[in-house]
Amino acid sequence: MKKTDKGTLIYQKGETIIREGEKEKTIYFLVSGKVGIYKGKKLVSTIDKPNSPIGEISAILETPRTATCIALEESELVAYKGGIDEIISKYPKTIKAIIKSLAERVARSTEELGNAQSETQNFQPSFEANSQKTQKQELENEEVKIENFSVISEIPDEHLQKFISTLTEKELAIILTNSSDKIKGRIEKYISKRKMESLKDLMIFYSKNGLSKAEIEVLHRKIEEIAEAIREAENKSAQK
Repeated sequence: MKKTDKGTLIYQKGETIIREGEKEKTIYFLVSGKVGIYKGKKLVSTIDKPNSPIGEISAILETPRTATCIALEESELVAYKGGIDEIISKYPKTIKAIIKSLAERVARSTEELGNAQSETQNFQPSFEANSQKTQKQELENEEVKIENFSVISEIPDEHLQKFISTLTEKELAIILTNSSDKIKGRIEKYISKRKMESLKDLMIFYSKNGLSKAEIEVLHRKIEEIAEAIREAENKSAQK
């Protein structure tokens, strides 16, 4: 996150704006970009309309944040760190935007509740079908995770730390998000707690949004090339 000359904040894709469970009263307004609203790991809503308030409910109620907000693309926001009190005292016209946003949410919730009640009688058959489909998808995802970056398991411990140092934070986050527990465990042994903390937001972003097959393949090729270079160096050393 960086601050512009005009006082707005710029969040890059994948950066966390608000973290679920935290207690602070800043209210944000979107200037441009797109923000994802997450409950746990599930994306429940997106905000891309300029002047939309973000984080106003917990700020008004003075409760912990009820959701995590992550920039889905480069996003510019205005932040009122004093919360609703600052807005009322300094920018009373802004209250209209907050009230309008809350009214729209109530209207959407009422409509969704009515739709949910009318669909309840048809829920059970579709739930069972979707449940089976979800279980199958989870198994497939686990199989992909086991396969992804499996070449890392072939890199000897004495070379693993040097290998990790060649990776960017983005590449590390992708590997940790898409690898088997065994490979993650090996890598995490060589990463400091401070480094893991700096990777947290990126890992949350990739675990929620995933990656294209092409992106994974590009990184996979890079890892294979590094692993091959290590093997060649070891062979030359053994021949000497």
